[in-house]
Amino acid sequence: MALIKKQAVIVPREIRIESSVGELLDDYARFIDSSADHVVNSVLKKLWRDPEYRKWRNDRRNAAQAADTKRQG
Repeated sequence: MALIKKQAVIVPREIRIESSVGELLDDYARFIDSSADHVVNSVLKKLWRDPEYRKWRNDRRNAAQAADTKRQG
């Protein structure tokens, strides 16, 4: 197993955020000496910890799988 993970695929996205949030994003990126992209990626990855989101996501996946199985059967 490699010690260093393969670089993640980066895809460009265009989003619009409130000006105050943009200032906070830029300030925090400067604070940790990193890019705004890195801050956004890191924050969004933390959403996986939201138990309600995880349940919602799993419910949707299970419903989609059940629909696929029903169509095939």
